[in-house]
Amino acid sequence: MKRTTSGGGRRRPALHLVLVLALPAAFAAGVGQADWRVPFARGEQARREGDLETYASSMSAAVEAMPGGLLNRPFAQYHAARANALLGRRSEATRYLRMAWDEGIESLMISWADHDPAFDALRDDGAFRGLMALASATDLVVEPLAGSTYRITGAGANLVASVGPDGALLVDTGYGTALEPIRRALRSVGAEAVDVLVLTHAHEDHVGSAAGLGDHAVIVAHGATAKAMGEPSVFIEGVELPPKPASARPDIELLGDTVLRFNGEDVWIHPVPAHTEGDLAAYFASSAVLHLGDAYLGANPMMFPGTADPDRFLDDLDRFLDRLDPGAIVVGGHDPPTDLSAVRLQIAETRACMDAVRGAVEGGKTAEQIVEATEGRFPAPWVGFFYRLFTQPGPGR
Repeated sequence: MKRTTSGGGRRRPALHLVLVLALPAAFAAGVGQADWRVPFARGEQARREGDLETYASSMSAAVEAMPGGLLNRPFAQYHAARANALLGRRSEATRYLRMAWDEGIESLMISWADHDPAFDALRDDGAFRGLMALASATDLVVEPLAGSTYRITGAGANLVASVGPDGALLVDTGYGTALEPIRRALRSVGAEAVDVLVLTHAHEDHVGSAAGLGDHAVIVAHGATAKAMGEPSVFIEGVELPPKPASARPDIELLGDTVLRFNGEDVWIHPVPAHTEGDLAAYFASSAVLHLGDAYLGANPMMFPGTADPDRFLDDLDRFLDRLDPGAIVVGGHDPPTDLSAVRLQIAETRACMDAVRGAVEGGKTAEQIVEATEGRFPAPWVGFFYRLFTQPGPGR
């Protein structure tokens, strides 16, 4: 039986949306009118105000301004599709969904259009139904990493599986639409079921298939993730999801370091709360493979260190990395595998930006002055984020 004891924590949107939605007018000039964040923020404001025409045109402009391959593109594409669907523009709505599918950044995100009331008028549309069928029939890509571990891509987030004599241990699940594709992918490397499921955090692109896998698997997660899964959550602004069923809830709730022994190697589970309050990292010690979840997003210029105590987060992560094999393979939530040097570089860039902003704040500089002084060195939205962090009262300030 699943137990559902609660840990501390609250729901948060994904990192890329945190920085976008927090972009105030004071920083818009610093990023320039061609930057996608400006029309995206305008579109979000219009959505909240019920201005569908501006919602649609702004999200379309954000998509146009975004470079190819950016992790945020499917969010903007989904919003553009959603706005056009609400306006009754079927062909435009399906065009943006098809764009998101074809670009393959996070293709399965489009499957949520099948649950989003904004798309009710498209339920009988042939092009829309065809796209939803593509999402449910997709095949995932399985590639060996090291030792007994594999990376599985195409589910919405990077999954890492260990397959061996003890069965299969899987880190994260992707979207709910990925359930049968995950099962097919695991069967291709000799696993008939998931025996242990480790969840890095509670966002839908990482836990969506947990309910389908949870009847057989022992689910391991942070206590804050368990609490978040028991509450309604926001998949994307404007689309709320109900609490997860009992079969998706963690059986083992962690608050500190834990070691699992599976398939002949130790699997270190280490809390890295920043992106959410329940982030976990999983390190396969003999294989030297680290899954950092969304605590590491390689496409970002720096690392989101949370809002409680960013210095402590970065120091703790540095100490954890020091314990690992120097040649370890690093898997983040959504990027191709990398190495520890890439993570350390992002940590160093984060510290440099924090130090620059903190020093300027202590020197009495305004937000606009700091943006101007750091132009070309640090992105304005990150400068703005750290400015607010260091000027607002709260823990760690």
